[in-house]
Formats: sequence, C-alpha cells, structure tokens
Amino acid sequence: MFEKIEYSPIGKSNVKTLIELLRSDKIDKNPDYQRFGKLWSKDKKQLLIDSIINGYDIPKIYFHYLASSSREINESGKLLAIIDGKQRIEAIEDFLTDKIRISQNFVFLKSPEINLKGLSFSQLEKNYPWIAEEILFYKFDFVFIETDERERIDELFLRLNEGVPLNNSERRKSYGGYLVQYALDKTEQMDFFTHKVAFSNKRLEHFDLYTKLVLIESSPDLKSFTKTTLDRLIKENKEQNDEIDSSLTDLDNNLNQLAQYFEDGDELLRSKSIVPLYYMFLLKEGNGDNQNKLEFLRLFHDLRKHNRRDLPYDQVNQIMIEFDRLTQQGANQKKSLEKRLTMLDRFYEKFNESNNLNVGTKISTAGLDLKKLSETKDI
Repeated sequence: MFEKIEYSPIGKSNVKTLIELLRSDKIDKNPDYQRFGKLWSKDKKQLLIDSIINGYDIPKIYFHYLASSSREINESGKLLAIIDGKQRIEAIEDFLTDKIRISQNFVFLKSPEINLKGLSFSQLEKNYPWIAEEILFYKFDFVFIETDERERIDELFLRLNEGVPLNNSERRKSYGGYLVQYALDKTEQMDFFTHKVAFSNKRLEHFDLYTKLVLIESSPDLKSFTKTTLDRLIKENKEQNDEIDSSLTDLDNNLNQLAQYFEDGDELLRSKSIVPLYYMFLLKEGNGDNQNKLEFLRLFHDLRKHNRRDLPYDQVNQIMIEFDRLTQQGANQKKSLEKRLTMLDRFYEKFNESNNLNVGTKISTAGLDLKKLSETKDI
C-alpha cells in the first residue's frame, strides 16, 4: 500500500498546529532517510521566514502518516515522520524559539514603513502581535503519505530532493536490519571513509563499498558484486549473528590498519570500483609488507596514467590498457577482479625484482585469457 491521504489527519495545516505537534513530540524529524538531507545556512532560514511574513507560497511539506503503520517501520512510535521539508520546519522552529531573527535586509511588503529588521519572534509578539498572529496562522500545503513500504518512502525522498530514482545502494539500505545499520554507522565513523577515500558519499557510495568489502570477508571464495548477491547478504543478516560479527570485526580491523598507510583524500582511493581490488591485494598473505605494496601501487597508478594519456598507441603497455578497461567495464564481476588481481601480483613481482617499474615492463599473460592481446606468453 502506498497512497496519499486526501484529508488532513492533524486538523488545520498551519504554523501553530505544526509547532504544537513538535512540542508534544508527535513528529519524527530524523527518520533514517534524512541522512541524505542537507543543512541550511542562517541566510536561507531567514529567507524562508521572509517568505512567510510576506505571504509567499513555500514548497509542499511531505509527511509519512504513521498512525496505522506497523511497528517495524514506525520505530519512533510517533504520529508523523518528515519525508521532505525538514529544513523548512527547523527554520520555522528556530525562529519561533528566538534562535534566529528576521534578516537585517528584510522589507515588510504590506507596510514598508514598519521596520522589522533584526527582530526576534518574542519581540514581534510584544511589539507587533498582529504580525506574529499572521505567522502562526500561515497555511502550509501539507501532503500525508500512508504506507508500510520503507523503500517507497526512500524513493519519494530521493525523487523530491534529487529528481532521481533510488540506486541499488539506496534500495538496499531500505531493507533495514542489523548489517545495514552497522554499515551506515561505520562509514560515518571510520577514518578510512571519513578522511581517506576521495569520492563522495552523496548517494551512499561509502555504504556500497563497505557492503562489498563485507562480502569479501564473509565469503570463502571471491564472488561477483552483483545486485542479487549483495541483496542476499543484506537480507541474510537482518539479525545479528556470530558469523557476520566475526567478518565485520576482521573488516574493521583491516580498514583501521590500512587507514594508517593512506593519505587524506588519497589519489589511489578516488575510484570506488578499484578499492576492493586494492583491499584484496594489500591484505594478501605472503606478499610483502603494506608499505612496500603501497609504494608499488602508487607507481603503478602513475604509470597507468602516463601509459593511457601520453604514449602513442604502438608504445603503450597493453596489459595496463587492459587493466584500465577491466576497471571501467564489468569491474564488479568475479572474472574482472581475478584478472586484475593477477596482473597486480605479476607487476608486483617485477617491481620487487628490480625495485622499479616502467611502461616497458613485461609480465606473463599465461592464464589471463586476454584475447585482445598478443598470442605470445610475454609482451
């Protein structure tokens, strides 16, 4: 079920009613999907108050009506949860509690001779009670949605805020449960995600990466990072269990260890698709210490960039070109991961032999099944 309620379950849709609901703790202002939300500046809050006092329309505010919802989705036990409009509601609440004042640039269009610049709501009530009353009875356009489908609420939130449908990570997050919450918390807390990775988390990219790393740690064999496989991982671990806890402990210890070797906003961690590969390579046993392997990865990264950008086609290292192709195409597939991991191992062997590497370095292509390359064993 997913439907818009055609009547207002809270009575009058105005500022006064909204504030009464907030003060009686009947509105959940921080449902899980509000993690995506952006904070408003003081200027933006004051502009909203300007619009209300001068009688301009403001965008609709969407609520999830929870009175008839199951306990699973109504974790807060409240009447309503904000879907869209949190920053507008907080701006109004801040004004009515004197946390912000009317802007110094404000002009009261109804009576420009009345100077309201810099006034708090308390001062407005004392000096201009009729204006304060107009604010309290300013009418909103509230929309109430009734549903027990968490994914549909997440989707509505993203469509209203970003104009796009949910991606796989956002859908996966909507499944809820132990592993989802654990992963979301860790990606907000761990230095590896908060400082080291160099890609954004605007649409749960960090959560997506963490989930893939959990799959690596929890599986005896390497698996493709397909939607089906990752969905199953999340659904099978909605409840806490010893097996997943053991994998999570190993993963967190490894990430904390690796964070010591990477720089803030590290160039090596600019692409989400390559991080699982580096994770497996760096933690592979009997393959040297991490500092040496990281030195190799930095050199290999620079050589790949030089190889594809600066050299004419007849001089490029075709193995490096294939590595880049596999990183861009089918990067989440098991075969792609295995091939690139083998390439890294073989280039690393050459690096250790000479303590150096260049685009002319030749490695064995045996077992790589690189059909686009030379038929000979070495290039």
